[in-house]
Amino acid sequence: MTLTPMGDAALLVTCAAQPGAEASAVVHALAAAMTAAALPGVLALVPAYTTLLVHFDPRTTDVALLTGAVHAVNSGPPGHGLAHRAAALRSKSAPGAARRWHIAAVYDGEDLPWVAAQLGCAAAEVVARHSAVEYAVACLGFAPGFAYLAGLPANLHVPRLANPRAQIPAGSLILGGQQTAIMPLPMPSGWHMLGRTAVRLFDVSRAAPSLLMPGDRVRFLPTAAADLTGAPPRCEVLP
Repeated sequence: MTLTPMGDAALLVTCAAQPGAEASAVVHALAAAMTAAALPGVLALVPAYTTLLVHFDPRTTDVALLTGAVHAVNSGPPGHGLAHRAAALRSKSAPGAARRWHIAAVYDGEDLPWVAAQLGCAAAEVVARHSAVEYAVACLGFAPGFAYLAGLPANLHVPRLANPRAQIPAGSLILGGQQTAIMPLPMPSGWHMLGRTAVRLFDVSRAAPSLLMPGDRVRFLPTAAADLTGAPPRCEVLP
């Protein structure tokens, strides 16, 4: 774990060298511990694949104090350090650690046949592989409500488009490289369109504008087009 000052009002904590399930668990465990600590002057915590950015008020705290707090959380008493917290998150045994979302999806995207051809299988097999996985929201970024979903199996990895589209619709279920996601807004993208959902990922009228949050889990439910609008996302809190 390395800590790097980012100007006079932020501290970047790098938790791992490479992204992955273990790295995400450590990042989210650190974010949860820092949130629980309610440290004076901490304004926001921004988790990414391998890092946690701590924004703070330099009038209240500083890098030295926060560095000490991070190290204290990392070591912790026996059975309560960061490694233990991360292991609990990975095993889903941490109470209230996350939510699981069940999202209906119509797999009728215009790139589905191309993806199937690249993988050497039928389109139905692509759908089966993609919907069989429980994805984890690693982080938010790129656009409001855009959730990067970790866990795409290697047998679904395909190169991104050589020439990105100028715009794809909101709600598009997309695939690119080693990642998958849902488009929260109409935007440009070089990812492939597998299908679509009716879920609204970002809405400023909600108390929490972003539907999905880091640490959440997502399952896609293949659904007929006629049933899509009547299938709102279902959420359960993980025990």
